Amino acid sequence: MTKTALIIPVLLVVHALAGCGVAPSLHADDQVKAAFAEVVDLYDERLELADEATELARHHLPAEASTLKDVADARAAITTLHATPAIVEAPALFERFDVAQRQMTEALSQLMVVCESVRRLATAPRFRALQARLAASAAHIASARERYDNAALRYNASLHRFPLDLAEALHADADKPTFSTRDSSPVHRHPRTDFGTLRGSLRV
Repeated sequence: MTKTALIIPVLLVVHALAGCGVAPSLHADDQVKAAFAEVVDLYDERLELADEATELARHHLPAEASTLKDVADARAAITTLHATPAIVEAPALFERFDVAQRQMTEALSQLMVVCESVRRLATAPRFRALQARLAASAAHIASARERYDNAALRYNASLHRFPLDLAEALHADADKPTFSTRDSSPVHRHPRTDFGTLRGSLRV
């Protein structure tokens, strides 16, 4: 019996197994997309906080302040992407989403530091409440990113289990992207914050 005659039955069996639930299940794929949808929702909520911070800062900072422009630019980069759970199928778009969100984090960090240097603003109840909401938002986002990464890693691991390593020739399922860099909190208590590390992490 030739090698070709041996390989064909094996491929047929692999194909049958893949079609009978051995391949990554739709449930696992749905879990990944649901986890990413949560990340997107939380970042959208953070965007509302960024708008509130910008509105508050405008009353105390010059209109041409670079920190206000940085937040506006980061917001534009985020909204241009129109992020949906489908981004997990496009690694390049996923990376753009992650970088844009981390740019917003840096821009918000700089804005909050500048605002903290304005005594009248730093002691205002509304500003302090905004700081607390940003801190809570950052914690929720960090947890959601971790949940997404765990779901994506579980899905990716399932792609490379036998017989799926053989089935890859028949199925073009690709690994889901993960967040490679931590998104730091935009909340700072002291104006002497070093952004060097964060800036370096944004280079892609």
